[in-house]
Amino acid sequence: MRVSYGEFLVVLAIDLVAILVLTYALYFRRHQRRDLTLGLMGINVGLFAVSSFSSTTSLSIGFGIGLFALLSVIRLRSTVATQEEIGYYFVALVIGLINGLAGEDRWNVAITLNVVLLAVMFIADHPRMLPHAERCMVVLKGGTRAPGSLKAELEDKLGFEVTRLHVLEIDYAHHSTNVDVRFRTDRPVARRVVPRAEIDVVAPVEAPPEEAAP
Repeated sequence: MRVSYGEFLVVLAIDLVAILVLTYALYFRRHQRRDLTLGLMGINVGLFAVSSFSSTTSLSIGFGIGLFALLSVIRLRSTVATQEEIGYYFVALVIGLINGLAGEDRWNVAITLNVVLLAVMFIADHPRMLPHAERCMVVLKGGTRAPGSLKAELEDKLGFEVTRLHVLEIDYAHHSTNVDVRFRTDRPVARRVVPRAEIDVVAPVEAPPEEAAP
């Protein structure tokens, strides 16, 4: 598929506008992570360059397989990335691939797909979308707990209603329990008042009487 230089500049401008909106107008303003912003820009522009070059040149199937193998080398696990950031990462990849392969009269389809992808990310990651649903990892000290008492104990510590919990690890050596907790910040619960009888009181240790000097 041959495309003119003018059509190439059109899809390049479309890709740059789309990735700038995704990275700076959406992601950075909401998550404030500069390093991943640079990563999103780099992977998008790089994939656009490779895909647009392959669309204007007769290449073998092995090149396409090698391209996907190259993408598989990029590992998100090399740094801590949240599920939201993985979503942005994937959309940046798709935008670069769509715009790079767009040519001839398909640039209007590329514009439509870019608008759809950006609109989905704008709505799905909007601060007003499920604002009170939170998740955190809690480490409870003091040994194992009965499953029925975990929910009440976590609600007492967090101060909010726990909607779901999952025990990830029970460490008998260090007497701790790791729990994945989902809770609602719009549903506060009353904290349990600990009776005085349950408070451990440590009596002071009396010093041994001094022996009388001979």
